[in-house]
Amino acid sequence: MLRHRLASFFEPKSLIVISDMDIPILTAVPASLGQKTTALHINEDNSFEQLVQEHPLDASNKRELAVVCVKPSLLEKVLAYLEGAPPKALIMLQSDQVDMDPKQMQKMVREWVTKHKCMLLGPRSFGIQRPHLNLNLSRAAGAGAGRVAMVSQSRMLLMSVLDWTLDINVGLSTLVSLGEVINIDVHDILEYLAGDPRTDSIVLYLDKLTIGRELLSAIRNAASVKPVVILRAGRTDPILIGNDHVFDAALRRSGAVRVDYFVDLFSVLKALTHKRRPKGGRIALFANGRAQAQLMQDVMLSESQVMKMAELSFETKKQLGAILGPGCLVSNPIIAYESVTGEMLKQCLEIIQADAGVDAVMPLLSPDVSTDMPEVVQSLIDFNPKAKKPILTTLLGEMTMKPLRRVLDQAGTPSFRTPETALKGMQALISYHYNQQLLQQVRIPLFIMQTPDTEAGLRLINGMRAQERRDMTPEEAQSLLNFYHADVSWGEDAQDESYSVDDDIPAVRIMVKRDPIFGPWIYFGEGGHEVKISASDQGLDLPPLNAYLAAQLIERSRIYRQEIQNYVEPHIYQKLQKLLEVVSDLVSDFPGIEELDINPIVLGHNKLNVHRVKLRLTEQCMPDAPEETGYKHMAIYPYPHHLIEHLRFKDGREWTIRPIRPEDAEQMQNFIRDLSEESRYLRFVSMMKELTPKMLARYTYVDYHRELALVATTTVPNPENRGLPQEIIIGLAHYLRNADGVGAEYALVISDDWQGHGLGRKLMTKLLDEAKDQGLDYIEGVVLSNNKPMLGLMTSLGLSNDPDLEDPSMRRVWMPFK
Repeated sequence: MLRHRLASFFEPKSLIVISDMDIPILTAVPASLGQKTTALHINEDNSFEQLVQEHPLDASNKRELAVVCVKPSLLEKVLAYLEGAPPKALIMLQSDQVDMDPKQMQKMVREWVTKHKCMLLGPRSFGIQRPHLNLNLSRAAGAGAGRVAMVSQSRMLLMSVLDWTLDINVGLSTLVSLGEVINIDVHDILEYLAGDPRTDSIVLYLDKLTIGRELLSAIRNAASVKPVVILRAGRTDPILIGNDHVFDAALRRSGAVRVDYFVDLFSVLKALTHKRRPKGGRIALFANGRAQAQLMQDVMLSESQVMKMAELSFETKKQLGAILGPGCLVSNPIIAYESVTGEMLKQCLEIIQADAGVDAVMPLLSPDVSTDMPEVVQSLIDFNPKAKKPILTTLLGEMTMKPLRRVLDQAGTPSFRTPETALKGMQALISYHYNQQLLQQVRIPLFIMQTPDTEAGLRLINGMRAQERRDMTPEEAQSLLNFYHADVSWGEDAQDESYSVDDDIPAVRIMVKRDPIFGPWIYFGEGGHEVKISASDQGLDLPPLNAYLAAQLIERSRIYRQEIQNYVEPHIYQKLQKLLEVVSDLVSDFPGIEELDINPIVLGHNKLNVHRVKLRLTEQCMPDAPEETGYKHMAIYPYPHHLIEHLRFKDGREWTIRPIRPEDAEQMQNFIRDLSEESRYLRFVSMMKELTPKMLARYTYVDYHRELALVATTTVPNPENRGLPQEIIIGLAHYLRNADGVGAEYALVISDDWQGHGLGRKLMTKLLDEAKDQGLDYIEGVVLSNNKPMLGLMTSLGLSNDPDLEDPSMRRVWMPFK
């Protein structure tokens, strides 16, 4: 299996260390690197010149990773020495001496790593720690081993987090910060950690943003398999590029979770040590006093949009009442007025967790002179491994409770000091689940909808360009929206609008603007006048939108929550959804749209009445066919509908090639189940009868910016639905990026009943064309040596058929593109 290109940093096979300071790696080299490490420790007894003579560097003793920590005056000599056998990767740690000419130093380092094609973290980097490997490539004390990775653009903030984790004994899988010369960026590190088996979740600190598409793609890729939590500073700093509200929207669509304050980062770090993830936001509170439960409930219901109090079933309440005794409250919050024992708490947790209406449990315990608190804490520790749902405990107090919180933390059962900090941790876990629903959405053109007249739109825009105009007239803007079948009425309609006027329903607005990092964004909010977007208003999203995302955008907006949710009729709500989808399609298909303002939109009795619409084009001309340039103007690559092909077999039966989508999961599973044992073995080299949930998600959720999966489908009668037509998958071809980042591995499988119809050739030809267009260096696959039909097909398409050096029963079938 190919190593990830960043493995040179995170799991190096050989190492050279050059330092004029005492750093941990000089005295604590992991056993696996003992014979493969060269250490040059510059001190009073050893000058750099002496060490160079003792350790000449050439191709025979080349090291994969170099760690350098020297004063600025030595750096040029060190780099000259490394030229004897340049490493694949270089970490430059912070020196105690201040460089008086940092820009010149950065220029020198940048030129050196470019010349030698060397990956760099530095200068002034924190370095890297991998506690489970006993690998400390930093100047700081080593962290404890855990399952959470911490990535930071700030060395000092990472030091602060490390200090906190050491104090409360929270373990980490990885610590890494970037340096001042951007050679390896955040998205590269996220890509590595997404596939790291030692990392269950990722915490990321950002301030500067660079390439929106690459960053968002990497976050989406990582968040699809493990929680990603992000803290960003600088939202008020005018120097930092990008609108913070747009950044919020991008993170929602990426499946990641954002925290706003540094203290929240600690809460989330602690919560992420819990292996269970909630499937929703229904919380059960258990407390040994009413006051702390009320504090928790007040904060939860006033601040969180994703959490609510769970409604307990009658049976749950009955069982809890029998355990807690007279006077208890069991309606949630669950209040125990009698002294709580460990066995009592354990029984209650078992009952609460078994309730289908509960997603997570939050015990809140205060010191009680009649309660054996250490015994209660031990019961939590004993119960935690059996828990099927998250349990985040709050132990209020300091003198007696702080030591007990440490005991819980060390046992892997997250505990918190206050209701507020516990809620921040739980909110992050639940927001992750909510954002995952947004992550899985793609905009699919529906065949029942009218096809937009894109050509007419292009003629309109190109006509304006020829006239050197950027601002459309209202009539032109209306025409463009009409080309996409916007279901609106233009102008005022006093009779239809009387419904809104009489009930004082505010008008709404749909607005599009562009962000320098994330491209076009769409706002839904109050109309009729200029409104400043507040921090609490989440009525903002990135295109592309589908009906589900449009509905979520409407319902997150402040005006919906505060004003119109009780007034919107279902048919008007659907018209708003469709209008948002139309706007999304416009900004996807026409990169030249810089601003669009549909305002006000009056919610009439029967129609959406648009009084005004404005549209402005970008100053520079943009491509007419954005699909040919990869939709570079957008942060999220839209569903590649241009790849859809409707075809016919020789016997006249219709079939379709199209990119896969998340809702194909059930069809995909049925496709695999229906394969013969021979076909499954030839494809997966195993007798597996169906895909695992993780494999199914990997095949059906595709980041079209980086990968592609094509399915061949046709329709057959559905006996379970009166013989009506149903779509089935009859072929699959896909490629997934390799760990080296420049190549991909493909796979092709055709249903047994549909072989011999040319499906494989058609799918594979299209797949190869797209892989080349996406900029891959090569594409490869492994095929069983006895799979003659597949080998014949691939070689006829121009792929090379080579031996697999690791397995003689397999063949490496591949094609270079560069």
